[in-house]
Amino acid sequence: MKNKITKLGYFYTLTLLLVSGLFQSSSVLAATDAANMDKCETCHHIQATEFKSSVHYINRSGVQAGCNDCHANFKHKDGKNTSKVVKKHRLDMAASEWKRMGETKSKACKTCHSSMAMDFAKQEPRSVAAHEKSYNKGETSCVECHKGISHYLPDGWKDKAKNIK
Repeated sequence: MKNKITKLGYFYTLTLLLVSGLFQSSSVLAATDAANMDKCETCHHIQATEFKSSVHYINRSGVQAGCNDCHANFKHKDGKNTSKVVKKHRLDMAASEWKRMGETKSKACKTCHSSMAMDFAKQEPRSVAAHEKSYNKGETSCVECHKGISHYLPDGWKDKAKNIK
């Protein structure tokens, strides 16, 4: 009997250490994302403010995305990147991101979201219908329907979105 208890004790200790390690590593990643957001926010403070009110930043589960989760490997153009310049080119930047996400079949979205793990019973009926329709048509780009999920849509976005292939 004592041997069984000892084995069980080792199992619980190992499980506790593993779970503790996962929490610590996720805290480090969250701190890294927060530091990266501070860098991005220097020029993109309007977008950062919007993002901080989105479901990707604050939600019931506490799972957070950071700027680099969606905008990894973003190459900035040379020049002065002030908020005025960013605001002036916002529609073009949004269109560029929509195009990139379409070309990658929303790879950035799918690092966190899995269509196979979606629970249709927890979705609104219109969401279920739209997801089923897109799956049946073989559409794989989330951004086709989910523009503006993390940032406000810029003026003129509907016309610009129609011309993105």
